[in-house]
Amino acid sequence: METIATTTLGECPPWQDLPPDLLGLILQRVPSHADRVHVRAVCRSWHAGAGLQPSLPPLLPLLLRRDGTFLSLPDGVVHRIAAPDDVSLQKSTGDMLFLVHNDGRCSLVNPFSRETAHQYVSAECFRYEFNSTVVYNIRKAVLMPDHIITIDNNSQVSIQSRTVNLRWTPSLDIGAYALDVTLFQEKLYVLVGTYTWGPKLYVMNIINDKHVILQCIILSNPIDGMAPGFLGNMNHYLIASGDRLLMVKQLNNGLLSQPIPAKFEVFEAVDLSNDGARWRKVDTLLGRALFLSQGCSQSLLAGDLSFGPREDCIYFLNERNVKSMSLCSGIYNMRDGTLLPLPSRAADSQVAASWLFPPNT
Repeated sequence: METIATTTLGECPPWQDLPPDLLGLILQRVPSHADRVHVRAVCRSWHAGAGLQPSLPPLLPLLLRRDGTFLSLPDGVVHRIAAPDDVSLQKSTGDMLFLVHNDGRCSLVNPFSRETAHQYVSAECFRYEFNSTVVYNIRKAVLMPDHIITIDNNSQVSIQSRTVNLRWTPSLDIGAYALDVTLFQEKLYVLVGTYTWGPKLYVMNIINDKHVILQCIILSNPIDGMAPGFLGNMNHYLIASGDRLLMVKQLNNGLLSQPIPAKFEVFEAVDLSNDGARWRKVDTLLGRALFLSQGCSQSLLAGDLSFGPREDCIYFLNERNVKSMSLCSGIYNMRDGTLLPLPSRAADSQVAASWLFPPNT
């Protein structure tokens, strides 16, 4: 005869005995990375059970704000993570923070485990004085196994070794300036703008600590979607998205200091291994979503969750330190061209700085 386990009336099995399949259902339904961390922290058995779960649906990334706090989406909860008191600048590199200290030292910190590693990187090339105040000038930092590549606010690229104190600046064409830089299939690509022509795509090969080869592989100007008489301005982003290298053009109406996004256009770099490399306009992200900011951009798989990344949508941030209209940060739907605010009012303000992508929680 089958024996059925019973409990005394009103008595429930301990929470730590929750079956792994039910724990998985809980993890799939919590809306933020912080909530997933909290679930794992309930007890040892939940922490162990969470590690046995198959890949969980993707969630929205965190917002790194100018005051050093992190804002969770979609709930808008602000989290504070302890950071050294002597930090002058911090930049998201994806799941890590690149820190510049007051004395010019640089370090990498994992904001989730708080592990810190000193970097043999000199901040002198980022340093300048404004009204007798020292300012460190970095717009973007990209990590490679042995190097850190940065773009400053003057659109100049700098390459520094992470193991020895060496740095150099590759020479671009006269009148050229760096728009964005990204890693794609273990190669470093640089999007370069000019005052007379559309963006050019370069591949940068770092041979050793004193030798860099910079090769232009796409000269052609992508189809310009601006209407005649367009008086706005454009932002350009270069982003690896799955097995595609994409360039995103953000067309803005209004003043330079207060741009209002009109629309986004996405182009794929095709035939990169051949002499005929070119831009091709695309109208789908193939099951993915893009997260754009000047400091850090990434592509994430879209999911079925109402609170997760949405397919064929571009999430963008206003990084200018000005009071601007709400839709300077928001979500652009490539399918119908509509603009929506970010899912938290707290995120939709001038304090947003960049995206931060936690490891799979």
